[in-house]
Amino acid sequence: SLGARAERREERRRKKSETKAEGKDVSHLDDAPTPEAIHPSREVFNKGCYFLGKVVWGKGFHELLQRVEEHNKSEDGASFPLELDVYGSGEDFSDVSRTSAAKNLPLTFKGRADHASDQMHDYKVFVNPSLSDVVATTTAEALAMGKYVIVAEHPSNAFFATFPNCLVYRDPGEFSACVKKALSSEPAPLTTRDRYRLSWEAATDRFLDAAELGAEQSVGPGSTSADKMAEKMAHFVHSAAARVEPLRRAA
Repeated sequence: SLGARAERREERRRKKSETKAEGKDVSHLDDAPTPEAIHPSREVFNKGCYFLGKVVWGKGFHELLQRVEEHNKSEDGASFPLELDVYGSGEDFSDVSRTSAAKNLPLTFKGRADHASDQMHDYKVFVNPSLSDVVATTTAEALAMGKYVIVAEHPSNAFFATFPNCLVYRDPGEFSACVKKALSSEPAPLTTRDRYRLSWEAATDRFLDAAELGAEQSVGPGSTSADKMAEKMAHFVHSAAARVEPLRRAA
C-alpha cells in the first residue's frame, strides 16, 4: 500500500542520514529501489504510424490533422509521407473523419481499440500532438512498448521527454524532422532503468514525493506554481503507470 511504501522510504532516509553522519558511503541507500532485472525490448515493428485516443476535437484532433497536412506538403513529407491509422471512438468521430476525407488526408479510421490489442504491437510510431494539460496514458503505454512517440513540447509531456524514444517538436518544421527520424530509424531498446521509470513502483515514489510537497505550508517550499504543477503531474503519471504496468511487463 502507499502507506507501507511511505514508511519504507522514510526508514531508508533515516538510515541514510545516520550513515552519512558516520562518514560512510550512502549510495546504496538511495530512495529509488534497485530496478528489477528486465531485459531490454527487442521489438520488431512492421507497421508505421498511428494515433490512439478518444475522437474528440478537444483531444488534439485539430492539431493532428494540421500536422499531417503540413508535413505531407513539406520537403521531408515528399520523402517520408505520414500515413496514419487512427484508433478510437467519440462524439466527434463523424465530423473528424469527414474533415480528414475533405482534406484528402491519409488517415484510416480503424475504430475503437487499446494498447492491449495484438494489432498495436506492430506499430513503430505513436503520434500524439495533443496540447491538453493531462498526462497521456497512451503516450506512457507506447513508450513502455518500446515505440517512438512524437509529442509537442508542453508541460504535460515533460516526463516523457526524458526518454530517448520520445521525439519532441515545437513547430511544424520540427514535427517533420521527428517524423523523418522515426520512419528512417529504429527506436532504442528500453534500458532496465527506463523500464523501471515507467513502472507503477517508480510512479508511486514520484507520487509520494509530490504528496510531501503538498504537505508543506502555503508559504515556503512546495508552494510555488511549479511545485503545484509537479504535484499534479506526479498524480497523473502515477495513475497512468497503473495501466502501463501490464504492457511494460509483456513487452
